Amino acid sequence: MITLQSPPQPAAQGEASAPAPRPRGLAMRWALLGLVALPLLVLVLTLGYDTWQQYQASLAAAYRQAAATRLLYGTQTELFLTQAERVLARLAERPGVRALDRSRCDPMLGELMQFQPAYANVLTLDAGGRLICSATDVVSGSKAGPDPRYYFNEVLTSGRFTVGKPAQGFITGRWVSTLAYPIRREDGSISGVVGIAVDLTNYRPLLPPGTLPPRAFVGVINGDGIVIARSERAEERVGKPAHPETSARMRREREGVLAAPDFEGIPRLFSFGPVPHSDWIVFVALDQAVVMAPVLQLAWQRLGFTACLLLAVGLITARLTRRIARPVEAISRTMAAVGAGAIYERALPEGPAELQAIAHELNAMLDARMRADARLRQSEERFRIAFRTSPDALCITQLSTGRFIEVNDSFQPLTGWPRESLAGKTVHDIHLWRHPADRQRLIQPLMKTGTCSNMEAEFQARDGRIWTGLISAQLISLDGMPCILSITRDISERKASEERIHSLSFSDPLTGLPNRRLFLDRLQQAMIGCQRHHRLGALLYVDLDDFKTVNETLGHDQGDLLLQEVARRLSQCVQEGDTAARLGGDEFAVVLDEFSGHSEETASHAEAVAEKLLLALKQPYLLGGVTQHRTASVGIALFGHPTEGTAEAPTEPLRRAELAMYQAKAAGRNTLQFFDPQMQAVVSARASLETGLREAIEQQQFQLHYQPQVNAEGRVVGAEALVRWLDPRRGMVSPAEFIPLAESSGLILPLGRWVLETACAQLARWRSMPGLSQLSLSVNVSARQFGEVDFVEQVMTTLMRSGCRAQTLKLEMTESMLATNIEDVTAKMNALKGLGLGFSLDDFGTGYSSLSYLKRLPLEQLKIDQGFVRDILVDPNDAAIAKMVVALADSMGLTVIAEGVETAAQRAALAALGCAHYQGYLFSRPLPAPEFEAWVAQQGVDSKT
Repeated sequence: MITLQSPPQPAAQGEASAPAPRPRGLAMRWALLGLVALPLLVLVLTLGYDTWQQYQASLAAAYRQAAATRLLYGTQTELFLTQAERVLARLAERPGVRALDRSRCDPMLGELMQFQPAYANVLTLDAGGRLICSATDVVSGSKAGPDPRYYFNEVLTSGRFTVGKPAQGFITGRWVSTLAYPIRREDGSISGVVGIAVDLTNYRPLLPPGTLPPRAFVGVINGDGIVIARSERAEERVGKPAHPETSARMRREREGVLAAPDFEGIPRLFSFGPVPHSDWIVFVALDQAVVMAPVLQLAWQRLGFTACLLLAVGLITARLTRRIARPVEAISRTMAAVGAGAIYERALPEGPAELQAIAHELNAMLDARMRADARLRQSEERFRIAFRTSPDALCITQLSTGRFIEVNDSFQPLTGWPRESLAGKTVHDIHLWRHPADRQRLIQPLMKTGTCSNMEAEFQARDGRIWTGLISAQLISLDGMPCILSITRDISERKASEERIHSLSFSDPLTGLPNRRLFLDRLQQAMIGCQRHHRLGALLYVDLDDFKTVNETLGHDQGDLLLQEVARRLSQCVQEGDTAARLGGDEFAVVLDEFSGHSEETASHAEAVAEKLLLALKQPYLLGGVTQHRTASVGIALFGHPTEGTAEAPTEPLRRAELAMYQAKAAGRNTLQFFDPQMQAVVSARASLETGLREAIEQQQFQLHYQPQVNAEGRVVGAEALVRWLDPRRGMVSPAEFIPLAESSGLILPLGRWVLETACAQLARWRSMPGLSQLSLSVNVSARQFGEVDFVEQVMTTLMRSGCRAQTLKLEMTESMLATNIEDVTAKMNALKGLGLGFSLDDFGTGYSSLSYLKRLPLEQLKIDQGFVRDILVDPNDAAIAKMVVALADSMGLTVIAEGVETAAQRAALAALGCAHYQGYLFSRPLPAPEFEAWVAQQGVDSKT
């Protein structure tokens, strides 16, 4: 709310001012001390927070260092176990070990002791746990075998590599953990165990110098919390339990960090993690006192600095407060006097220069306030002038009663009420608001936000004239009374213009018929009426035949005259209640509303109306002094379906009628056609197939099948990757159905990328398979995919990710790629050729390839299209084309392969022409990868591939 009030008046000359209260000097001094203490407190808090951050950073750095050391130690331990497992696996295969003969112990057992210092013994046991061979001499009187609880029973039970629990060796008597591996007979049964006893007190993986800080150590515990290894004091701690609470948490969490005491109660920071293939946990223990020593030293230094600073600042502040308090008290008295209304009171500058400057500024501020009061009075005068002279009607009324307080000169032309006649009247007395509720609608936002902008309302003038106004209002206060300051502008002419524009927006400006927007609205109303009354309606879609010729030969002005005449004839052919509209261009539509509920009767009536329209529209037209004859095509669709009880959008019958119209044009024009559901089924099936294709790409419902390519001896030299779609609902979908749809919809791009990535991944798997590693794999690439700017980068990325050899990948291109931008095609092919890829020109002979283009391309192979192969025995032209392809390939140094070979006679004919490579159902249908691999293993691979 804006408050309007008079400025305070200066006290009369000679009038005594009220004495200002004198502030106490002690309070002023405490205030100054507080101002100084505040930044010191901030400094102390900042130093404390920074010290805490340093503590957190040191703690985090210590944990990172411990984690890095633990990872290094754990990696070495994992490598140690992996190496031991491999050594044991090889020992278990050696004949001397498998024999389990004490008289013929394998010398390799003793040699391994020199291989690894941590190996305490290498031994073999039979299935009964009896010692057979030992790399270390058996002490007289020692046990004949191990305690089965530690590792022997576990190996016999699991049949795999086992890390034994720590125990005192039954031969050496030292703490060891036996790494055991089963010895198997020829039938796979376990005949014994070969093991390596690791001397836990000597097991110390090498760490780089300086890896561990002072008083830190690394170690290993097992799943029972027993110390397996330790970098220091190993003889004392190995084989004994670790700190119960610390080890319990390590075994429970398996990996992480924690702060806890060690077995001696020393606070330490631990980083721990598991060792794969065992229940061991590697840990690094840092001495918390060593880690935190730098931070504690920094904290004590800062504490001493802060204490000295506080003492110095306190002494300086006490001196300054005594020097500053007196002048500040004088300025305070002046400000109190001014606050009491003595605006002519001024401060006497004294004390330090800064306080003198404050006194001068205070005096300048008081002078500025006096000048501001003068400007305020001038501003109020300007407001009064603007209020009176504004071209809009301004008025001020009381909020509660609506009583007029002031109006300007523009109020009378709008309302007919002069200013002087409104004295003592309210807006209700003169019936200013046509609808009194509109004033309450204005007051509601005023009470919430204090303002209301651009509200439309109807007002009544003194002579009864009704006019529309746009009113904005502000809630103000005059001497404490809530009032409304409003400004109103007459927008009656603008509203009339808007209504005219609104009317034009629903009709066609050329023909005067309803436009598409109004037509759809009326169609929807007709559909609702038919549904409600269980009746049927009909929709006629009319399109002029060869209307474009009129515009091109006679001009657009004559075309407009023709459209106007067509609109006139359509309006004459329909009954009252029906709607004829122009949808745009030369397209019109007619709604025939609410026939009977019988479709035969409705269709018969709609057909009669359509024939009447066709007859009227083919009558001669006089355009530009020349008689013209025009016809039209009409599509008819029924709507309503009262028996179904389902509602549909108005665009649905319009779409059906349009499809029927196109069917009428296809039938020869100047005719009518009813909507054929089969036509809709084709459109819907295509839309459904496209939706399914998008889902198939997202859900990866595709498979790659591989059709072998063989040479003249029938040996496999390669394969072609062919995509197959296994839809959960449709089953196997033919490529002839979804490949053209993928091309037209742009889905060929993600589909092509998937095919290329899957084919490369398959080549990478074949690389390690005997008989398949040298096979080449052909992948079809569409023109749209090859035309992508980053196609070369896509292929390079796919090759690197999959790990396949580029020399085994061959891209098949069609002749259509050569029809546009041959320079770009050549550049991309040369770039890929440099990587080792090969290129095959697919369906050669079906397009219009220029030989000058072919010799510029880095091709390796031409492929004879199956259309020529199919009739090569009965059509001399196909045989001649095949012969030409073979001769052209020989002259250009390219290989030739024929696809679609289904009979031995076709193969013989191709061989007679010089074609030595074939692909088709004569050899094999396209197969999934497992079946293809089995087929290749049975047929054999050409050794030259």
